[in-house]
Amino acid sequence: MSKKRERPAGRRRIPPTLVVGGTILVLVMAFALAAPLFGNPLHENLTNGLSVTGMPLGPFSKGYVLGTDTLGRSMLSRLAYGARTSLFVAFVSNITSIGVGTIFGLVAGFYRGFAETVVMRFTDIGLALPYVLAALVLATILPSGITRVIIIITALFWAYPARLVYGEVLRLRGRGFVEASVASGASGRSTIRSHLFPHLMPMLVTYSPLNAASAIFFEATLSYLGAGVNPPTASWGNMISDGQSALSIAPHLLYEPGLMLLVTTAAFLLVGEGLKVLNPDLTRLSWLGA
Repeated sequence: MSKKRERPAGRRRIPPTLVVGGTILVLVMAFALAAPLFGNPLHENLTNGLSVTGMPLGPFSKGYVLGTDTLGRSMLSRLAYGARTSLFVAFVSNITSIGVGTIFGLVAGFYRGFAETVVMRFTDIGLALPYVLAALVLATILPSGITRVIIIITALFWAYPARLVYGEVLRLRGRGFVEASVASGASGRSTIRSHLFPHLMPMLVTYSPLNAASAIFFEATLSYLGAGVNPPTASWGNMISDGQSALSIAPHLLYEPGLMLLVTTAAFLLVGEGLKVLNPDLTRLSWLGA
């Protein structure tokens, strides 16, 4: 009987969720980067882009693989540019919201006292806000565009990472290496930069794709409600809104952007789950509630 080959010590198996999610994300990113190859998403073709009765062309129509919308615009091109919008919002808002939350969490957890009281009370308020209602209020104040969406997501999404970082800093603050740094006369900024922040990185990296999934879905929600990316700029959210109104005559206008949103969000969640498996100490970040 042949013996089972043992895996080398210290070598971890890559979780299937990370492989599947990462592969899907790579494909979505490639699709977004290739957007210029699919034509102008704003080009209206009322002659060849619509049927003889003026209806949108369905998928696999001549010259339009994924069909057209009610203005004869290529759905393939608009989906690709919509992917650019979603991925850009996810990337930038991830950096800003997690960055702001990390700074506040570090300050509150390390310096304690008055800073802790003020920061954590604002964090509690941020966690208690009804996100959609607050976003709609902010949207009436800020000028339209992608920048508005990023500002809104940052303003609403920083509180949760701040709470996570705050709790982790409290746990690390009593460790010997932090106390030794403080006792040696190192400044608070130096201790945070050299000793605390490196220990926070695994948690922040694991949380990042989960935050990105929320950001993409929230951007689509805002655009669907007319408070995010406004037409004619392509966004999966406003494409879903347009598709809903044309569901009876052209269901692909709703299903295609909806499927792209669902698949991309799920891919980010799978990546987050895979990273969590690689770092089992972070089970509290699981979107499955583990």
